Parts: sequence; C-alpha cells; structure tokens
Amino acid sequence: MTRTDALRQWHELQVSQLELEVQSAALAELERQKREVEQGLLRYAGLFDQGPVCYLALARDGMIAGANRAAAALFAVPLQDLPGQPVERFLAPGSQPGLRRMLAGLGADGASASMEAQLFESIGGGRVRIEARLDHAGEAIRMVVSDVRSHEQNDAALRRAFAVLDNLGEGVAVADADGAIVAINPAFSAISGLVEAKAIGSDLAALCGADAALNVLAGGSWQGELSGRRPEGGDYQATLSLRTMAGADGDVAGVVAVLSDISRRKQAESALQDLRRNLETRVVQRTAELLHANGQLRQLSAHMAAVKEEERKRIAREIHDELGQNLLALKLDIAQLNERMSGRRTRFARRVGAALENIDATLRSVRGIMNELRPSVLDLGLAAALEWLVNDFRHRSSLHYELALPGEAVLAAINSETSLVLFRIVQEALVNVLRHSRATQVAVRLGMEEGVLLLEVEDNGIGIVPACRERPGSFGLIGMQERVDALHGSFSLNEYEPGAGCCVTVHLPL
Repeated sequence: MTRTDALRQWHELQVSQLELEVQSAALAELERQKREVEQGLLRYAGLFDQGPVCYLALARDGMIAGANRAAAALFAVPLQDLPGQPVERFLAPGSQPGLRRMLAGLGADGASASMEAQLFESIGGGRVRIEARLDHAGEAIRMVVSDVRSHEQNDAALRRAFAVLDNLGEGVAVADADGAIVAINPAFSAISGLVEAKAIGSDLAALCGADAALNVLAGGSWQGELSGRRPEGGDYQATLSLRTMAGADGDVAGVVAVLSDISRRKQAESALQDLRRNLETRVVQRTAELLHANGQLRQLSAHMAAVKEEERKRIAREIHDELGQNLLALKLDIAQLNERMSGRRTRFARRVGAALENIDATLRSVRGIMNELRPSVLDLGLAAALEWLVNDFRHRSSLHYELALPGEAVLAAINSETSLVLFRIVQEALVNVLRHSRATQVAVRLGMEEGVLLLEVEDNGIGIVPACRERPGSFGLIGMQERVDALHGSFSLNEYEPGAGCCVTVHLPL
C-alpha cells in the first residue's frame, strides 16, 4: 500500500468519526426532545384526567371516544361506561338540535364554536357551556363542558387548591410513570434543599431507593423514613409516602410523593435517649451509693447492737459488783441486828424488820434489772437461757408456753454472738405476744434444717395486720430484722389471716 492510499484511508476514517459524532449529538438532542414531549404529554394527561371541568374527545358522529373524571361526575356515569355513547344523550331534548348544528358546522381551520345548553333532567338539568373544535387532522372533536353557574366557583376552588398546595407544610412531588419528577411544591424544596429547576426531571429512585420506586411504579405503595444532605449543607430526616396515580385506562400514570420533615422530632428523640441514658447512669450510680450507704448503716446497726449489748453487760456487772454486793453486805448487817432484836416488840425492832424486808425487795429488783440488761444465765449456754426466759414469761402470764430445743451437738455449734441474737429475738417476740397477740398458747422451736439454724416463735393470737407491721415507731420487728441481717440470715412473718396467729421465722447460717 502506498503512502497516498494510507493517507486517503486515514482521511476517510476521520470523516466517518466526525459523521458518527454529529449523528450521536443529533440522537442525543432527539432523545432530549422526546423526553420533553413525553413529560409534556404526561402533564397534559394529568391535567386532562384531573381537571376540574369536563373534557371530552368525540368522533365526527358525536360519539364519546374519551373523557375525564369531571365528565363522569357531571354526567353521573362511571368513567369506563362513557366511551361509545352519544354526547347529546346527556342534553335535554331542546338543546340537542343546537348541539348537532354546532358540531356539523365545525371547520377544518381549527376555529372553536360554543353554545349554552341544558342537561337532561335525570342528571340535574343544570345549564352548561359547551366549547368544541376539530383537531388538526379533522378526524376528532375536542369538547369542554363547564357548569355555567359554578364556573367562577370552580376557578376559585382551583386557585384555593393551588394556594393550599403551595402553602402546605408537607413536601409534595409528582413523578411520571417512569419515575421522573415532573412537579414539586415549595415545601418539598424547603425540606430536601432541591430547587424546582434541579428537582424536575430527577429520578424518584434517588430519593427513596430503587427497590421502593420499582415497587410503587409496579402499582403498589411505600412508606418509610429517609435521611439526606441538602446541596447547600445540612442534614435532614423525613418520612416519605409514595402513592400511585391511575390513568384513564387503569394503568399507573404517575406517583405522588409526600415528604414530611421529622428532623426536629428525631433530634428530640435523640435528646430523650441521651437523657434516658444519663438518668439510667445516675440511677445506677445512686443505687450503688444507696447500697453502699445501706451496707454502712447495717454495719453501724450491728456495731450499735454489739455496743449496746456490751454496755448492758458492763452495767449489769457493775450493778452486780457494786450495788449488789453493797446491798448484800447491808442485808447481812441488818439481818444480824434483826437476830439480836428477835423476841422484842419495840418500835425499833419493827423498824429493823421492815428495813430487812425493804433490802430483800431491793435485791430482787436489782436482780430483775440485771436480768433485763443481760441475764447471767446466758453464760450457761443458749439452752439454759431460753429455758429461763420461757419460764420467766410463764410466771408473768397465764399463757401456755412450749419450748423445743435441738440436741447438744447443734447447741454446741452455736457461737456466743448467734446465741445472743437468738435470745434477743425470742425475748422481743415473747414481749410482743404478751402485749398485743391476745393469744393463749405460744410455741418456741429451735432446730436445724440442711445446715441452717431455724427459729420459730408461733402463737394462736389475732395476728399482725400488715399496716401495723410498718407503723411508725414500731421498732421491735425492725430490730429483729437488723439483728438477723447482720448475721447474713433471713427474717420473715407469716401472711396475715384474721385469727390465724403469728409466726416469726428466722434462718441463720452456722
């Protein structure tokens, strides 16, 4: 191949490339014009179908070929039943000849003709204005029928509808059957940040997602939440509801999208969640502090109980060592003096006898005080202490007392601290029985179940009403509870039943 042939082929290729580029540009321009025409047709179809006045498409013989919803409402006939019917059927007989003359006189130049007519009586008999013209091909008639009396009202209603749409707080967008947005209201721009020039022609799928758009365009509906970022900056969150618009043939003609801004609500929910988390954290912290304080209070209560017992023990010992011994020495001296004065009936002898009796009574009181403070029988063991306590109450009242104790092995395993707690609980329970129960029988049972000490003090009295168990100033039950808690045990009362008595139950680990 010569150099000249190669240059010629290269030149031909360049020319072919330029022709292809020109053709591509021409095809792109044709595609753009096609989309514009389709969008225009969609707008026209929407206006035709949703228009507030009656639009009709007629054949040259006056038969209805197409109609909008307003026509179906005006003629009181379902929309699908209108095609194929003569339009003059819906006019009063007096108006039908005029309609026929007007339709026959329509010229091919596209000039319109109009008349007023009266509807048939069965559909209201109202006055209407009819405007008609031939299309460019001269094969079909375009007709507009409007109610003469409500024409201005329809215009006012239409203006009000557009005013409401423009001032609506919810964003509204209309998309065609292919999912391209063809119209929006100002609220839609305010929420999404898309101005009308950018929103028109954009894909609905970019707003709600491809899956949601495909489902809606297939004849369904969709509702959900979405978040986005406005072109000028700033995030937004909104709920989006998609509904289809049906065309005259029943197919999907477009989609109506309603956008509601929930950014403030989401911010409030987020703030509420933060507040709830903070409150939960504070509650946990406060609970820990209260548990710690409660533990310290229990330790303090146990310490105070131990200090109280030690103080009782010290006072009882001092009374025994000081007052008791002094009274005993004084009794011995008075007893010797009384022996010397025996047989005499003098006033002095009687005074000596009375003094001796007074000392004996004082000694008994001192012994009672020492036993109330801390019975010396505790030093002999828990069994002896409980037997002494029950016998003391048996002598002080007419109640029938029963005492059941475990074997020596169990009693030997109970240390002094636990013995003192059990003794004080039994003592407080017997005092409550004596004061409040109106009982005739009391049973004190001490035993062991599965390695745990079990103490029960049960009576057949009136029981303890729940309100009385938490009555302010009643510290007996509280004191028993605190003593048991200090030893990591459990304290409980039976459920109240009138006349069923009361049972105090204590479990203490060995």
